[in-house]
Amino acid sequence: MLSDDDILAAVRRGLGAPGADDAAFPAAGAHITRHLLLAGEIVRCVETRTEGTAFHAGTRDLSDLPEYDDLDRYPVPPPADPGAARSTLRLVRRGSVAAHACSTCTNGRKPCARCRGAGDVACRTHVPCAGCEGRLCCLACEGTGKRAREAADRPQGETASRVRCRKCGADDAACGKCRGAGRKKCGVCGGTASRPCPDCAGGGTVSHDFCAGTGRYVEWTEGVVVREPVVDTVEESSDLPARAFAWTNEADAWNRVDHVGEDAFPPDDTDTGSGPGTRTDLTEATDLTQDTDLAEVAARLKPRLGFRDGEVARRVRVRYLSLARVTHDDHPDRVYVVIPGRPAPRVVTVRSPRRAWRLAALGLLVLVAVVAVSRLLT
Repeated sequence: MLSDDDILAAVRRGLGAPGADDAAFPAAGAHITRHLLLAGEIVRCVETRTEGTAFHAGTRDLSDLPEYDDLDRYPVPPPADPGAARSTLRLVRRGSVAAHACSTCTNGRKPCARCRGAGDVACRTHVPCAGCEGRLCCLACEGTGKRAREAADRPQGETASRVRCRKCGADDAACGKCRGAGRKKCGVCGGTASRPCPDCAGGGTVSHDFCAGTGRYVEWTEGVVVREPVVDTVEESSDLPARAFAWTNEADAWNRVDHVGEDAFPPDDTDTGSGPGTRTDLTEATDLTQDTDLAEVAARLKPRLGFRDGEVARRVRVRYLSLARVTHDDHPDRVYVVIPGRPAPRVVTVRSPRRAWRLAALGLLVLVAVVAVSRLLT
């Protein structure tokens, strides 16, 4: 954490003043507050266990599945990575496997429901003629065999030649395909009024769906253990605007916490010094209270760290960075944000709330003036 002198020196450098020139930005009149940026995630591996009856059509070897006596007590090791993708473990309750012969079929076959086991179904003996569709099959007798008093007109646009009607004998009057009958024998059954059943192909039986045509099935009590990650995103800026994260970059002195285990914050930590900041592995030990920033991180995360139903593992992976917000009585329109980094801290200058309000008021005043002038001109 930067000292007050380091913070003021950084602001002076940002103003272009020599580091030793306290007159450019004197300590008197300077107001320093510290704010913590905290970002990362808490990943929990949440487990659900369910038990129910499982079914398999046919035969099945279940020896490859683990057996259990009490599903709630069956030990499953915690995952090495709590953020791993969803996983499913299936188990078999000991002594629950039962193989059965199917009692509602014969060797996996059952009578066809469509033909009721007969193997064939009824069919039409005749179908409408494809040439005349039964209409105007004969211009003289219309398929009755008795000539009408007045012959029907030829269909408009007809180009096919007409032939002698086999029913009434009229020349050049009948459809060339049915010769005045208006219909033809069914091409499927040949006019026999019966055709093979399309569902059983004439066999009279079909495969039994329940047992998949095997005549057997297996039932057992199955336990299912499902684990999936639940992610809680953390992003807090401690009384700074949300855009404060945009003022930082990876080169800044971020500190990192990466812990996998049941206790999110054991009483101790070890600084391993990785990266531009430091990396803290909370599984090892020194005094946590020596790092006030880390103590604040622990306090902020504490409300989020309650255990959820079914939680079997968690990983806390966050980073934090302490920023200094500096205002000065001699610079009422500016706020200086000092960001720790290497080789030296950076300074971001933003408008003070006072200046922002003044600019907003000035803009409103200009708008009112423009409206007033436009009304006078009209």
